[in-house]
Amino acid sequence: MTTSMLLVGSGEQVTFIQDVLCAEGYCVERLEWAELKHGSKLPLAELSMFILVNETSKEEEEYVKTGLELLVQKGVISPLLVITPKISPERIVEWLDYGANDVMEEPIHRNVLMARVRNLLRVFAHVTQEDEEVIVVHDLKVNLRSRRVSRAGEYLMLTPKEYELLEFLARHVNEACARNVILREVWGYDFAMDTNVVDVYIKHLRVKVDKGRDMKLIHTVRGVGYMLHTQ
Repeated sequence: MTTSMLLVGSGEQVTFIQDVLCAEGYCVERLEWAELKHGSKLPLAELSMFILVNETSKEEEEYVKTGLELLVQKGVISPLLVITPKISPERIVEWLDYGANDVMEEPIHRNVLMARVRNLLRVFAHVTQEDEEVIVVHDLKVNLRSRRVSRAGEYLMLTPKEYELLEFLARHVNEACARNVILREVWGYDFAMDTNVVDVYIKHLRVKVDKGRDMKLIHTVRGVGYMLHTQ
């Protein structure tokens, strides 16, 4: 069975990547950034991998972010690989936080590219063979394998630490979680210190999880800490 991929971008680099993938026996669909941005109809569920190629422009860096958001919102569970010229560590972190599974900087070596592609496909094939582990609290879904969170079908863009905090609360749904316990389990601090960091991250989570919704899921337990539950 042929493995189908979507390659997004334009220019000679994209053509080179397409030629390499096709030579290895992969079936490659190709889109320009504008086509992806404007919601081109694609059989997303039939695609085994998505490769987003940033050429050189700052505008295209924003296209990568938008493309990642779009694919994640559509519920894509296949690996997302970004290929780019050398960029700042901050930009790499941003793209990984927005859903990329790997970021590969140029220069591109054919064997390294194919090794990364095979590795991502192998990892995701293993995951999809197993049942998804999802914690559901009212209309909030926390996927423990993909680390993706949605509420009422809307994908929530969380930082890694925000996700870890929400996952901890979800694993202890309807339990009052003390600030010092949260600090120890989520941040790994076993000693007494200012627990204000927990309050700060709870504030961030409330904006993303509860703001504008009739039912609030994150509650303060006075004198103790916080709880995730439905009223």
